[in-house]
Amino acid sequence: MYNPWEAEIGYSQVVIAGNNVYLSGIASDRATLKEQVSEIYTLIENTLKDNNLGMESIVKQVIYTTDIEAFKKLGKVRKEKFKEGQYPSSTLVEVQRLYSPNHMVEIEVVAFKD
Repeated sequence: MYNPWEAEIGYSQVVIAGNNVYLSGIASDRATLKEQVSEIYTLIENTLKDNNLGMESIVKQVIYTTDIEAFKKLGKVRKEKFKEGQYPSSTLVEVQRLYSPNHMVEIEVVAFKD
């Protein structure tokens, strides 16, 4: 388990099904959207490392944000975590609210394990 919400709410942060690795949405309580995005990608990277994977194994990401225009300006922060030109497929969705009112972004990913 990666956080107390897993037991409290009843879900798994990581599920491995065959060669597919599913990471549930990850959010952050940092003060700014940029800080949240940076921390979330670090948490994703660390979770993948725990499962002997790297960021290059991500094949799909879904990003939920409460401010899509502000998020668009953070492309550099996001791209820094991936090798140039080797980005996963991606969906960006604006939502009214996330689990906590402090959350401005939540990212879930699917990775592939060779």
